This record gives sequence, C-alpha cells and structure tokens, in this order.
Amino acid sequence: MLKHRIANTAGIVAATLLCWLYGLHLYRSANQPLYRSASQPLYSPPPQPAAHAPPSAPAPAPMRDSSDSILTFIHASDVHISKFVPKGGLVHFLHFMQTSVPLISPRALIVTGDLTDGKDKHRLISQQQPEEWLKYAEVLERHKLRARFNGTFYRDQRGNHDCFNVFSADSKENYFKQYSAAKDSSGYLLQIQEPFGLYSFVATDGCPAHGFARPLNFFGYLDAPSMQLLEQRMDAAKDSNHTFLLNHYPVSTMLYGRHSRPFKALVERASVFLCGHLHELVGGIGRQLQAYKASEGYWELEIGDMKEHAVYRVFAVDHDLVSFVDVRLPLSTIPLSNPALLDARVEEALPHPPVILVTNPKDARYLLPKHEPLERMRTSSFIRMLVWTDAPVSSITVTIDGHRLPHPAAYRGRERQVVEGRADETVKVPLWVVPWDPAQYDDARVHQLQVTVVDEMGKQSTSLTPFALGRDVSIPLNNDARGGWIMQQDFASMFRISGFISYIIMALCLLVIPRLYYAALPNYASWLSDRAVLHHKQQALTHHLFALLQRDANIFARSKLLLAILAAKARFVVWTQFTAQVHFSSSWLFWPSYLFAMSICVLPLFAGRLIPSAAGSDGIGSVYAYGIYMAGEWSPLLDSWTYALASIVSLAVLLVYLPAAIAPPHMFYSPRALTKRPWYRSVAIRVAMLVFIFVYLGIPVLMTLYTYGWESVVFGYGKAWLFIASSVALYMVDWRLPVSLSSYEVPAAST
Repeated sequence: MLKHRIANTAGIVAATLLCWLYGLHLYRSANQPLYRSASQPLYSPPPQPAAHAPPSAPAPAPMRDSSDSILTFIHASDVHISKFVPKGGLVHFLHFMQTSVPLISPRALIVTGDLTDGKDKHRLISQQQPEEWLKYAEVLERHKLRARFNGTFYRDQRGNHDCFNVFSADSKENYFKQYSAAKDSSGYLLQIQEPFGLYSFVATDGCPAHGFARPLNFFGYLDAPSMQLLEQRMDAAKDSNHTFLLNHYPVSTMLYGRHSRPFKALVERASVFLCGHLHELVGGIGRQLQAYKASEGYWELEIGDMKEHAVYRVFAVDHDLVSFVDVRLPLSTIPLSNPALLDARVEEALPHPPVILVTNPKDARYLLPKHEPLERMRTSSFIRMLVWTDAPVSSITVTIDGHRLPHPAAYRGRERQVVEGRADETVKVPLWVVPWDPAQYDDARVHQLQVTVVDEMGKQSTSLTPFALGRDVSIPLNNDARGGWIMQQDFASMFRISGFISYIIMALCLLVIPRLYYAALPNYASWLSDRAVLHHKQQALTHHLFALLQRDANIFARSKLLLAILAAKARFVVWTQFTAQVHFSSSWLFWPSYLFAMSICVLPLFAGRLIPSAAGSDGIGSVYAYGIYMAGEWSPLLDSWTYALASIVSLAVLLVYLPAAIAPPHMFYSPRALTKRPWYRSVAIRVAMLVFIFVYLGIPVLMTLYTYGWESVVFGYGKAWLFIASSVALYMVDWRLPVSLSSYEVPAAST
C-alpha cells in the first residue's frame, strides 16, 4: 500500500513537471519570431523616397503674426468600406473626401488601416471582397490622392480587417498591395521637408505574418525583422523636428519584439503615436482613447472611426508646437444611411461649420516637454488660431477667463503652393491672430481661452482651450473612464502573467496538491470523519456569533462580532473547499480533469482551417495558449492567450463547483443545519453553471466551428473537448444524480 502511494505521488509529480517543461519549450518557440537569432539575415527594405534636412536649416521664427511656419495634416482611420452594410463606411468616406479634405486642404492625409470591412454578408466570416477594394481605389483615383504633391500627400496602411483571411503579403488575396496608395505592407517612411524644418511619418504594420480569419487577429505584433525596419526608419528620421509614429493597433494591443533596441528606446524619438482600431468601444468607455507616456515622452492618440462615428482629426504643427482638433462630418444622422452600398455617390460638398484649431497658446493637457519648444508661448506676441470655413468669416470673438480681448482678430492666412507649376494643388493655412501680452498669464494658473467663430451663412463653432504658461504647469487629462486607462495598459504582460498565475493556481491548488495530500493520508475515511466534525464545530461557532450579534447593542462590540463572523465564514469556506478537493481527487472525475489541465499546457486549444482562402494544407493551423502555429512557423498573437484564459477560468470554476457538488452535505453541515437543500445545490446555481459553460466554452466552440471548420471540433482539445466533457459532467452531477436531502446518509456521529 505504501509503495502504491509513493508510485502514485511520483507519477503525478513527474507527469506535471514534464508537461510544464514542454509547455515552457512551446512558449519559448512561440516567441522566437520576436527576437533576432544570430543566424537571421538582416532585412533590406525597399528604397523609399525621403527628404533630408539641410545642414543649416534655420530655426523657426518667433511666434508673431506670420503663417510661414505651420504644417497641417489630417488623420483618419477605420473606414470599413463594405458591400453589405447599408450605413456609414463608404458614404462617410465619400463625404469626407468631398467636403472635409477640400475644406482643410492639408499638407498630408494619413489613414491608419481598416480600409475595407472584409466580411461576408452575415458579418460573421471574414473574407476579402475585391469589390470593396476596387471601390476604395476608385475613390483614390477620383480625388487624385495618389498623385497630389508628387505622391507625398496621401498615405494608407493595413489594419486587421485588411489582412483577414490573407495567407501572406504575397498572397493574391492581399489586395492592399494592388489597390492601396502605399502598396508596401511593411509600412512606410514619409518625410516632408519644409523651409522651417523636417517632419517624418513612420508607419509600422502590426498585422500578423499570416492573416488569420476572425475571430482571431484582434491583436498585433512586430517581429524581429519588422523591428529592424522600424529601427532603420527611425534612424533615418532622427534629424526631424517631429516624428509621428503610426500603426493601426494601439500600443496596448501590440506585442513588440526586438532587433537591437527595444520599442521603448525607439519610441522616445517620436512625438505622437497615431492609431485607430478600437473605434470608440462601447458604452462611452472609448470616447477619449488618449494617453501621455511620460517615461518615453510621447502622446498616444487613437482616433475614432470613420465607419460609424464619421470622425477625423486635424493636426497643426505651428513653430513646432503640435495641436489638434477632432471634427465630425456635418451629416444629418450618424451613421448615415447608405442603401446604395458600393454604388453610393456624393457629388456636392456639405455645408460645414467652422473648424477652429488654436495653436498658441497650446492646450495644456497635451504638452510635449521632451519635444516641443514650450518657451515660445511665453515669448509670443499673438494668439494664433487656424479657422477653416466654407463661407467668409463674419465675426471672431476671443475671451480669456470670460474677459473679451480688446483687439479684434486679424487674418494672416494664405494658400501655399507645394509643387511648382501646379496651382490647383495648394495647402490652406487660414491663420487668424489676436495681439496679447503673455506675461499677464504667466502666473502658474490655468486659464480658459474661448474662441467663437460665425461665418456669413450663420454657421457657428466654439473652441475652448485651457492653457498655462507657468513652468512645470500641466493639466491632467483625467480620462481613465473614457479610455485613458485602456491606453496605458500593457495587455501583453497582463494576459501572460494572469494566464500563468491562474493556470498555476488552478493546477496546483485544485488538482495536484489535493491529490498528493490524499495519497499521503494513512486512513482517508478517518480523516474525512474528523474533517466533518471540524466543519460542524466551525459552523456552530458562526451560529453562536450570530446569536451574540443579535443580542448585543453596543456598536463597538457589534463591530468586533461582525469581523469575527466574517473570519469564521472565511475559514469555513476555505476548509470545506479543501475537504471537497481532497474528496474529489479520490473520485474518477479527477483524472479527466487532470488531463484537461495538462492539455491546456501542451496541446493546441483547437486546430482548424484558420485561413480558409489558403490552398491545401497551408491554411490549417493550431492555436496553442502561447501563439498560433501554421506553415512551420509561429505567430505570437495575444488572441491565443485570451482563448487560453477562457479555458483556464472555465476549468477552474468547474473544479471548484464539481467537488462541492459531489460531496455529501453532511461533510460540511450538521444535521440540524440540513433543513433544506444547500444553496450551492439549488436549481438556480445549477442553471447558472450551465449558462456559464455555454457562454465561456460553448459559444466560442460554435464560432470556431462556423469559421474554421469541423477540424476545430475534432482537434479542439482545450475548447470543444472541454466543453463536451464539462457538459457531460454537469449533466451527470446536477441532473442525473439525486440532489434531495433524502439521498444523503447523515451519520448520527456527525451531530
């Protein structure tokens, strides 16, 4: 008997350690693409046109009333042109091109991904639609976006929807390389040389090497070659006045590899990180997805989508002070109905309210101390604002802290020709200035600048700008509830750490330790009887404390009794659960539970045709907890960690519930307390468990079956198999076995 227990214990320990060692090997293999190996060849990017600052580039002139040192550009994202969705998307993009772009007439227009929707008519399966890409290319051609300013006006890049169901960048389904403006899926370096400085736009492509069909492919990553390319582009932009880093995915949803320098070292050179992808989330929690990364010194600014919210962002770099304003299309309803789908036409511009962007003094919530010459605000002579209107300005009212300034606003704007000989291609710089004395406001206080513009058509807009001229004065954005918290997170570390900790707790505390404890018991029946007596005494103590609480009127005494009751309840829950786990480890249900726990570590959660468009077996891949294995290589997508977490949590909940469910109630409660069915065996709890398993396991299984085929069920070790086994276990324990009190034998000794 002793030899049997020793062999049992040694077998459990050895099997667990072997599974965990192999799981560590899989984890290291899945993350290998993120880091350069010694034998990995250097990546040679295709040549790209780049402007270089002259060695003696003059510093910008003092901030007076000239419009000579202003660069403007527009950022938009998530267009989602769709052949099936009868609202938003394309019709918003057409109005944007017909109304907003001519109104602002910026130096550059940047779109950060999700150009098309890439779904089927049911919007469940991802599928690249060539008609959507043809329509996108038609819009670019109609508005001459590719050719404007000698090809330096418009830039686009891929989003996750643009690489859905695309096996590789060379795949025929990668319509981006054929119909986009940038063509190159690896991103781009766009440098704009102005008389007052050099400004660089560095775009990275966070799409995975293999574009999996949804619901995978929400998170992005940059592998070692992509990080090398980012290093080269950032080095080429090192002499820029400002560098704008662009990606479809926010930093919090990315996994960054490393070539010779980490991402944090590279991004220190960037002033602003521009992204999209999250739209505005739901329930208002994504209305202001913005965050200042103080350690690296840059702002990360996610822009709401063009698809449903019809929003775009106008930037102005005025004497190297970066300002922006968010603008919504002036539509009657948002999202705008589009019954014509891809046949939609927009021939006329909409009446647009004035767009106001104050550039001096700058909004104190968005300062860039590491990159901006903020002292220029304190030495400036004029309040400076850009006012774009489609009708002549009727009046401009400027107030500070509610007091109207005595001087009227004066127009100092102009239209600047970028390419010689092309008079029809100009940049509008509609600068208005108001004289002021900044010394009056250099008092370490926050002041409110309000600008109201009315045009001759009666359209009116108002801009509010909080500013502070005192040194070391900044205003917190206080947007945690509106998206700031999300932008500050490192979801890669969060998912990995939470997945690792939850798995270790589940495997050790709910399976391995109780089993080893059971194997070490010399007399299991005697131990179980002693534990029942202990639980009955603890329950009796709790009832006694409740009785004292009802009789005692002293507030201090009642507080102490409440704390004692809570401590007694906590001890009762922990002790009874441990007893239940040891009892469970002696049943046949332990072994399938243990096998599922180990399979999460070493086997795929599921496998299937992850890229249906790929030919033959190329599109078949396996989703492990650590990443996705396909075509002989790993893609370290964070999506796999979310699937693993769902399986771990589901199995952990089952391993807490099932031991308590199969244990006789007299193990926990004395006969006096068994006047009714225990609360954890009520119909409501049993139904709740079924709903929980269906939501956390059943729905994902149905989704993967619908998207990735029958293989995802046959080889769904950590999903479909776990769902089937969980359903069978719950049926046998909750609905087939008796649950009434009369089913349990309560020994007299337990009283």
